Amino acid sequence: MARRSDQEDSHGSPPSEQSPLAPDLILLNGKVFTADPACRYVQAIAINGDRIAAIGTTNEIAATAGARTRRIDIRGGVVVPGFNDAHVHHTPDPRAVVLPLNTLEPSWEEVLAAVAAAAEEVPKGSWILGTHGIGVVNDPRATRFDLDRVAPEHPVRLNAYFGHGSVYNTKAMAALSISDDEPDPLGGCCERVHGTRRITGKLFGYAQWGPWRRLARGVSDEDAIASVQRLAHDAIRFGITSLQIFALLPGQYLRVLERANLPVRVRVIRFPPTNSNSRDLEEGRDLPTRSMANSRITVSGTKWLLDGTPLERRAAQRRDYRDRPGWKGESYLPEQEMRAMLRESVESNDPVLVHAVGDWTAETFLNAMEAEAKQVDWKPRRARIEHGDGLLPDLITRARDLSVIVVQNPSHFAFDDLLKARYGEPFEYLPARSLIEAGIPFALGSDGPLNPYMNLMFAATHPARPSEALTVEQAVEAYTHGAAYGEFEEQNKGTITPGKLADLAVLSQDIFTMPLGSLPATESLMTVVGGQIVHNSGLLQVVSSG
Repeated sequence: MARRSDQEDSHGSPPSEQSPLAPDLILLNGKVFTADPACRYVQAIAINGDRIAAIGTTNEIAATAGARTRRIDIRGGVVVPGFNDAHVHHTPDPRAVVLPLNTLEPSWEEVLAAVAAAAEEVPKGSWILGTHGIGVVNDPRATRFDLDRVAPEHPVRLNAYFGHGSVYNTKAMAALSISDDEPDPLGGCCERVHGTRRITGKLFGYAQWGPWRRLARGVSDEDAIASVQRLAHDAIRFGITSLQIFALLPGQYLRVLERANLPVRVRVIRFPPTNSNSRDLEEGRDLPTRSMANSRITVSGTKWLLDGTPLERRAAQRRDYRDRPGWKGESYLPEQEMRAMLRESVESNDPVLVHAVGDWTAETFLNAMEAEAKQVDWKPRRARIEHGDGLLPDLITRARDLSVIVVQNPSHFAFDDLLKARYGEPFEYLPARSLIEAGIPFALGSDGPLNPYMNLMFAATHPARPSEALTVEQAVEAYTHGAAYGEFEEQNKGTITPGKLADLAVLSQDIFTMPLGSLPATESLMTVVGGQIVHNSGLLQVVSSG
């Protein structure tokens, strides 16, 4: 029997007349994964306005059609709730030359050659931007002095593709007001010439925030709008209908989003800077929780960086890094600062999200939550740990008891050899399945390339720790319902359930039965947001009943 929303009457109307309760759109003959444990699979969906009106068999849903109901025959295709990417970084860059490096892991020599070639081709003073990898971040030769030699008249910024380590040349430092002896901000590190205060141009942690923000302020609204529109276009092509984006400049980002008229839902999450001795508590505090110009845009939550990553060996560990004896990484904020952050979250009724990768960091954050639990019931607060790689077995029960949400990024599981070199044995990092089995609310996000099917593949194989692999169904649930729970929106979206928003995607392949290695080639044939078709590959035909 078809399941209907509470607002739907069970009596049908003849197809020759359009009942006010007849759906606007029906999808028939599908394999619909609802992500709802009460009814995981159905064949068809009815949509009225921006909401799901009913789900059921093809015959049941076809019988609800009216004279103006549009029909889509999915022809056995798979339908899923629209993906909700719970962890997105996006900051529009200024117009610049982007280095054409064809690898994520260029050598320092390859980077210098690319910078030199770019400097020969563009006018002096033009920005040169590039991306580098783990090797360059950890290469002591990667400094502004080498960059100055090949591009003395061009500002150059090189960012690690994983976001934790930037290199600027002297021209870029001057353009972004980075002094020669720049002080370290709280939770940040400016690498310095040995024995001096002179910085090398390599920045880590919160030391990156100032230059990033100054560069972003110089981007015109028109260029920023074009950038977010490209992001949204890529999202709907994959069947992503919601993005949770960490914004370095939340006020500017909100203004751009309101003008961009995007086809997706966006949650803007504040990602404030620090100064030499404190965190910025005012950034974006005056913003509305929901945009008055576009109801698809919300603003909530504040994210703080508690440590780095194992890639540059700055995730804070309880034991030494195996490949760097005597070094345990770095905690960016002490426990007392974490406790203050938690109290601020409660007082402002604003959710707290923390980047916590190392096990020392995870333990210290849980210590802080437990210390504040005497005054706070954490369950309705839904504190989020982003990544949570270091939630080792002794910490999982504590995290569950504090109702912590964990947002994991499966593409990180691909660094299996490097992570084992960093951490050694026993390798108990990067939990996934054990978090779900423990009852911890669990969500997925990209933290990099948007392709959700690549992340489904890594979640379902878990190269670094196969015993922690999820089923594809579990991974999709984490990418939809879990992500919605992580933004307090599970009553509105995350499952294909009557009464919820009609956000869904019809996929090009059956992701639940195909070989896992082929998952990344999946695309959305049709993406629907709030009952509106926002992407159509042209392979599915919309037919009017009349």
